[in-house]
Amino acid sequence: MFGHNMSEATNLLPVGAAPTHHSRLTSSRLKAAWLFLSPMLIALAVVAGWPLVRTIWLGFTDANLVDLSQTSFIGLENYYADYDGEAFGLLVDGEWWNAVWNTMWFTVISVGLETFFGLLIALLLNTSIPGRGIVRTAVLIPWAIPTIVSAKMWGWMLHDQFGVINELLLTQTLPCGR
Repeated sequence: MFGHNMSEATNLLPVGAAPTHHSRLTSSRLKAAWLFLSPMLIALAVVAGWPLVRTIWLGFTDANLVDLSQTSFIGLENYYADYDGEAFGLLVDGEWWNAVWNTMWFTVISVGLETFFGLLIALLLNTSIPGRGIVRTAVLIPWAIPTIVSAKMWGWMLHDQFGVINELLLTQTLPCGR
């Protein structure tokens, strides 16, 4: 499409069709991309994939948190089991279904509200208003500062003996709560 002559533009593939061969440069770039991505993909598989697989596996065992080495496979009994005509397991537990419903409700509401307010704020910050740069900076600072650093700073500022905020509050005449 961005070739040197117009005849290349007429040789475009139909939508959805894959090219049958790559140029040497494209192949080289593709190999380099996979080479650079592979350490991250391996780390992601180890850090996120292994705990997920292990958790799913433990769901089909009689594992307890005290000793995970003494587990045996029990299949679907954690989810549904029938003993002497009485059903047990997560699938028949009303509290578990209530927790699932609460989680789904919370997810729908929170994602909806965050999307709505995020879009609203983005549209407002995209308009030409006085002080827009300062407001944009104030919005981006919490995102830019890592959570741990921010939490540590708040801990220092609120420290009961040498915290800045505590010192400011002690110098003010506040009504006693007693």
